[in-house]
Amino acid sequence: MAFTPLTGSEIAVGKAVRNETQEKIRDNFDNHEARINGLETGGSMVYPPLIMRVNGNYAFQPIDQQILITTCNFDLMVTGVFLLLDVAGFSGTTEIDVEYKRGSAAWESVFTTRPSIPSSAGNNAISTNAVLNPDNVEIQAGDLIRLILKSKQSGNPRGLMARIDFNKE
Repeated sequence: MAFTPLTGSEIAVGKAVRNETQEKIRDNFDNHEARINGLETGGSMVYPPLIMRVNGNYAFQPIDQQILITTCNFDLMVTGVFLLLDVAGFSGTTEIDVEYKRGSAAWESVFTTRPSIPSSAGNNAISTNAVLNPDNVEIQAGDLIRLILKSKQSGNPRGLMARIDFNKE
């Protein structure tokens, strides 16, 4: 059903309101409510990505330990994860892992291949090599999500960010 505009003759001052005009108004309200309900249920909503950001020199961060942690406040399906680096180091590769934990279960990686960036990519680099594990991309409300640094560039690398794209379930 589409919105149907009212004509000037249908709403003229002092003129009687016809049944057809009332039906048009009701249909327009129904259309309006249907559009609002569609947006509220997330059917066509675009959500901003979940960002996990580390500022400053991350060369001092420990390997294979949690750097950042957050919780998920609604069910989602991860559709992509990218690693972005601000300032490259002198050598080596920076690699991250994104894991989730449900209740008392073990931590699970969302990847089969983790995103990484070699120092040769330079400043403001973005990973393109992450491969998601289809068995571990559905995250539920209340799950914990953490960022793990698996390897890091040497020298003075600064600023990294994990961008987690998703669809709300």
